Amino acid sequence: MPSFVPGQRWLSETQSELGLGIVESVAPRRVEVCYRATGERRVYALPNPPLVRVILEVGEWVRDRAGRAWLIQAVEEGDTAGLIRYRCVDGSGALCRLSEAELDDHLRLNRPAQRLLSARFDADHWFDLRWRTWRLRMREALSPVQGLLGARIALLAHQLEIASEVARREAPRVLLADEVGLGKTIEAGLILHQMLLTGRAARVLVMTPEPLLHQWLVEMLRRFNLRFALFDQERFASLPDANPFLADQLVLCSADWILRLPAAEQALVSGQWDLLVVDEAHHLEWSEDRVSNAYRLVAQLAARTPGVLLLTATPEQLGRAGHFGRLRLLDPQRFSDYERFVAEERDHAPVAALAGRLLDGEPLGAADQALISARLGEHEGLERATILERLLDRHGTGRVMFRNTRASIPGFPGRVLHPAPLPEPAAYAALNSRDCARLTPERSLGPDWLALDPRIDWLIALLARLHPHKVLLICAAASTVLELRDVLLRRSGIHAAVFHEGLALRERDRAAAYFAAVEDGTRILLCSEIGSEGRNFQFVHHLVLFDLPLDPDRLEQRIGRLDRIGQQHPVQLHVPYLVGGPSEVLFRWYAQGLQAFEAICPAAPAVYQDLIEPLHAALADPRRTVMLVAEAQRRCASLNQQLAAGRDRLLELHSHRPERGAALVAALLEEEQDPALAEYLRRLWDHFGVEYEPAAHDSLALRPGAHMLNESFPELPADGLQLTFSRSVALAHEHWAFITREHPMVRGAMDLLIAGDRGAVALGIMRDERFAPTSLLLEALYVVECQAPRGLEADRYLPLMVRRFLVDPAGCDHADAIAHDAIDARCASHHPHLAQALLSARAESIRSLIETVETMAQAAMPALRTAARARMNAVLSEEIARLRALAAINPNVRPDEIAALTSRREQLDQALSGASLRLDALRLLVTR
Repeated sequence: MPSFVPGQRWLSETQSELGLGIVESVAPRRVEVCYRATGERRVYALPNPPLVRVILEVGEWVRDRAGRAWLIQAVEEGDTAGLIRYRCVDGSGALCRLSEAELDDHLRLNRPAQRLLSARFDADHWFDLRWRTWRLRMREALSPVQGLLGARIALLAHQLEIASEVARREAPRVLLADEVGLGKTIEAGLILHQMLLTGRAARVLVMTPEPLLHQWLVEMLRRFNLRFALFDQERFASLPDANPFLADQLVLCSADWILRLPAAEQALVSGQWDLLVVDEAHHLEWSEDRVSNAYRLVAQLAARTPGVLLLTATPEQLGRAGHFGRLRLLDPQRFSDYERFVAEERDHAPVAALAGRLLDGEPLGAADQALISARLGEHEGLERATILERLLDRHGTGRVMFRNTRASIPGFPGRVLHPAPLPEPAAYAALNSRDCARLTPERSLGPDWLALDPRIDWLIALLARLHPHKVLLICAAASTVLELRDVLLRRSGIHAAVFHEGLALRERDRAAAYFAAVEDGTRILLCSEIGSEGRNFQFVHHLVLFDLPLDPDRLEQRIGRLDRIGQQHPVQLHVPYLVGGPSEVLFRWYAQGLQAFEAICPAAPAVYQDLIEPLHAALADPRRTVMLVAEAQRRCASLNQQLAAGRDRLLELHSHRPERGAALVAALLEEEQDPALAEYLRRLWDHFGVEYEPAAHDSLALRPGAHMLNESFPELPADGLQLTFSRSVALAHEHWAFITREHPMVRGAMDLLIAGDRGAVALGIMRDERFAPTSLLLEALYVVECQAPRGLEADRYLPLMVRRFLVDPAGCDHADAIAHDAIDARCASHHPHLAQALLSARAESIRSLIETVETMAQAAMPALRTAARARMNAVLSEEIARLRALAAINPNVRPDEIAALTSRREQLDQALSGASLRLDALRLLVTR
């Protein structure tokens, strides 16, 4: 582990644009670095932070904080152990000893020129790889889908559109309220992934109910390559830091234990988060009279955190006041008065209804025309689409809330129920019904239940009938899973995979892979309740519900593992139940009362909460079932009708505009079909000594080579991994790495190359009839840099660019006429005597070439700065003017949002004015 001392200077390997960092504090598990040039602070977890120590060399020119230039004559130890001091001389001959802490925070190292003049050359292929690395980085910076490419997801337009819209906002604070199965978790993951990738966020806190912690942990890792630290009371107590939450950048926790531990609550609230994500936000109870402890905790966090995402599929089903309370978390100034909110909702209802008629092509009456005039003013000659767009922009609630429904998003499969009534054994009937033991009798009777239960023979017969289709079975307990595995093998020779909470993450991966394998995989996966969380098995369409949960949300979550957008077949639900007891009561409650098997029931959670006591009474006394089912039917019909009548078509339009989503999908598909990344990585692996070979199903097997240049390669385990560049293959094989430009392996390997000096200087011999023999040409790569906080996203206006120059002694630039790939040069770095002789004989000419190319680079920069500032001012000024106009008629536009954009414009103008070109690599070419 590197040794850190306050005052040392370090550079970020992954964010070189931050400038020269200085160590401010060191703790046992973390180090804090301040980047004064950009006003940023970063806390890095030890022992291996992505930092490189800055120790300058004799002969380099540097500047101190006062701006004076000094030539380093010697490098010495400082007064404090671990610090460096430089003995320097300036242009007038004055001497000084300069502590590394006194170096200019904007220091840019210009080592390629010095390495060239001292004949320290790399092999030519490293220079070529460095050029290709910067080209790929430049393409990423200019991509319209940056941040959306790397997720292991099906390309669904509504998810991409919401993520793109929200992630672009200044400190987004929104409610994601899509219906079950539409992918709120994916939308949130895309947003936070994009914000992390672009620097809009560095520290993220995700809060979710305890049962969903594993789902989030797996989803973030498998889909977005984001490694969250899962915090519980034990982990919190084990960390010695003053605030344990500062030890990790990405934190996942539940509020349950936090609220029981005042020290944890205080530490969490003071955790300096950039983005807060709260799942199942409808559990945050608020009314005008009281708030829950969980709501109070989230309110404290939301008040101190710039970005907030609240997720719920049921935004209003637990009451209008609760919905207002959640909006209040997002914008307490806007949503400060509940009565006014209710009145505004009533006022908005006619606009939403008008939007529905416009969308459906219905004729508009005089009242509609009057409403349009009142809302928009003069509208003669405007097309319906234009009227809708203006209504949405001025009156839509969607700036705060996004909600897509199954009614508005196509692509869902149907469901087919296959009930299986079976006789209840006498031993089961003797169990106590009041404690619900008869619902899962196998958990009460021990292994003896296997000889009694008719569901075993039924399951074996079902598997024989469904052969060769794969089947997913979900039940309540891990013990049931293990016993079913044993009995299936013993009685029918079926080798079943198992998936339960007792398995480590890697073991679960193997079980899922065994189930997913087409040729030699198992036909059935047995899951405990955890199997309904965190994994989607859309390649399966047969689901066995071996038992039924009491909570309808849990049932829908089970079915939702298969019933999702992208499922190619109707989902076949096989439900065995035991006649005459509570098992039949629960089946009839779902099948007849809630009608929850064959379609999603939006009213089910609210009806369950209202009828939970009658449900338990019927489970204890099945004679009450008829009354229970009738009441459930009545309440479901009434509540579903209310929800349908309150459908906000304007909100739906804001949440999903098909043409925008289609454009994002098309851009992503175009990116994925380009073979450039695969070709680049093969070169990279070859040069670093990583071995690879083709494997099954359009994949590659990657492993560390025997003679790798580095001890390890980014994101490559010691035992290797399997990867694919195909999205469809990656979706079918979640245990394989899905490689895009945004994958941590790719980004880490690029950083490994360009953060070091490898490939920064090369020497080549070329034949070109346009130049006389022994002519010298200098190929130079310059990188545009703007030292600004990443959160400003300066690269949107001055994206990372590589400027290439190819100059001759006459001062002519041939870069446009002679492309890099057109140069057929023979590497001369392995002839050190030739290189040294060339440098000795032509040193002055080489220095002249370096000065010429430096002059060209500096001359090119003012035009780049001017263009970038003009782009920035045009974009932000237009957006500020639009928001100011909207704020007069749409209170969802926050004043602080406008103020933040104005401040951003000023900061960006200053940062872009200081942008510069940094010399990154040089190749000296000699003609023959």
